[in-house]
Amino acid sequence: MKYLIYKAKNYVPLIISLISVFILSLLWEKISLPYNKSNEIVGNYGNARHHQFNDTLRFILFISIPLFNYLLTFFLIDKENVLSIKQIINHNEFENIKIKTNNFSHLLILIFILIIIFNFLMVKFPDYKLDIFHEGQLLTGAMNYNLKNMFWTGSYLNTGLFYDILNTKFAWSLFDKENISAYRYFQQILNYSFYILIIFFVLNLSKLFFLENFKRNFFFITVSSFCLYFYAITYPYFPNYRDFFSILFLILLAGALLNQNFSKLHFFLIGNLSILSLLWSLDRGVFLNATLIIICFIFIFQKKFVEIIFLLLGIFFGWFTFLLVFGPIEFTAFINNSYNILKFNELWNGIIHPTPFSSEKNSTRATKALILIFLNGIIIIRYIFDRRSKIAPQTKNFLIIYYILAFFYYKIGLSRSDGGHIVIGSSLNYILFFVFIVYKILQIDFNKYNFISKYSNTFLLIYIFFIIILFNLSVVTKHNNLQNVINYKLRFTNFINLNDEFYLNEEYLSFYRELQKVTINDSCIQNFNYDPTIYYLLKKPSCTKFYKIFIIASKNDQVNFVEELIKSKSNKLIIDKDDVLKLLGPQKRFEIIDKYINKNYLNYIDKNNFKILIKNDN
Repeated sequence: MKYLIYKAKNYVPLIISLISVFILSLLWEKISLPYNKSNEIVGNYGNARHHQFNDTLRFILFISIPLFNYLLTFFLIDKENVLSIKQIINHNEFENIKIKTNNFSHLLILIFILIIIFNFLMVKFPDYKLDIFHEGQLLTGAMNYNLKNMFWTGSYLNTGLFYDILNTKFAWSLFDKENISAYRYFQQILNYSFYILIIFFVLNLSKLFFLENFKRNFFFITVSSFCLYFYAITYPYFPNYRDFFSILFLILLAGALLNQNFSKLHFFLIGNLSILSLLWSLDRGVFLNATLIIICFIFIFQKKFVEIIFLLLGIFFGWFTFLLVFGPIEFTAFINNSYNILKFNELWNGIIHPTPFSSEKNSTRATKALILIFLNGIIIIRYIFDRRSKIAPQTKNFLIIYYILAFFYYKIGLSRSDGGHIVIGSSLNYILFFVFIVYKILQIDFNKYNFISKYSNTFLLIYIFFIIILFNLSVVTKHNNLQNVINYKLRFTNFINLNDEFYLNEEYLSFYRELQKVTINDSCIQNFNYDPTIYYLLKKPSCTKFYKIFIIASKNDQVNFVEELIKSKSNKLIIDKDDVLKLLGPQKRFEIIDKYINKNYLNYIDKNNFKILIKNDN
């Protein structure tokens, strides 16, 4: 009977919360905010009369209600083992547990860094055809800056200063080559630098669980391998480095919680990430800043006022330095640009999130992600509220803050709910769930197994050797072979000197050459299509700051576009004959601009899928 009661106390809260998940999945489409009829933005949301915050509200309810039900049921049926909020706050003092890292641990770190470097040398160079829609954004952003010497005042940025401009600018300066190859090679360097950062993140994470040496090393090897496989193998050409400051934040946070002597410095540095993360990648920066706000509230409850002061000092220092370096005009343009992108992004770029457990496109992937976030929440509730939990206070703090950041991260998958964005939005939750699995495995008493306890380092070396073989087999299968390492210097020379025309398909190349002749005497050019690459190829600035018109949203943006176009006195305009990228075309999205063009421009040249218009002087 006691056994049944014990089992009930463990499983009833989970069953209740799962019933909540099922009910909310049935109600998913019923959870809906009234559509704003005055919405002026044309996109998937507007066409479906879908409020831009519907998916966010559905997600919050889908996760929060089952978690609340779990906690409430857990409290009601197992009250004696549930810590109150007051008890949790009163027992938040960090435990001073000394962590001894031996030489073998250092050897493991070195091995993983060497694995990353070796695979960097082995992978095939990214010599595939140019993605004019996405990659053109970065190439033209840097070219626009070179020609205009302006940041937000000269270009309307979509993602962030570093991603849209400085990324490619640094690449060209580093390799003294203003070409696509230099830009792509630098992308690889950034990605592999990010993988090294991941190693140090997992190292700090392994320390936070205060495991004995063998278990900590096993944790480090296993979780590092998973993270590298997730990022480097599953998404090798995706700009994973956009998560750089999110991972750096987690490293600094873990460092602050582990070492109280340096916590003030760590929190000051974390505060500086407020502005740096926004400049790096706007959406990631918003998630991090939202997390910093939550940290302040958590520390107020825990009476950690010194940490809050140093965090706020870091935030103030970072923003003030940014203002001094860029000046008030660029600062104001940055604020306006960022506000516009954040306000309208979902309206023009959003894809409606699929209903969980449905047959809709990407529903399976989305359902997995939601269940994963839900399960991670339950595990954290048990660690925090169960008085039998052996998790240290600083580990609890870290897990709460990590989960909050990971929760915000899923906004990536909510805003644009295709397969890739759903996975990237749930990436931190994938890692967290895997961490919990590994930690659960390590609750086994390995002292029972003499061969492991006696030859622990040998066992770990065999284990990591096995990991290396699997990892490299995956890379070889997907990218190339070991001969690449031997021929690296020759391969690099050939790659870095590739002519830009190599990356263009024949149809686009033909159009580009024709446009070169037509615009030879023009000081600037302007597109009214979704191709931002042509500015870079022609080495001419955009006549307006809207070089990627796909991100134009409001009527105010359209009016600004027309005003800047008139001011530039440009007499040519490039449009598509049809929606080449199979997206909703600019003629349908931007009524104000389209009317101005129809009234003031005439057809000049047809070439492949493009038209060149000329100003009607009459």
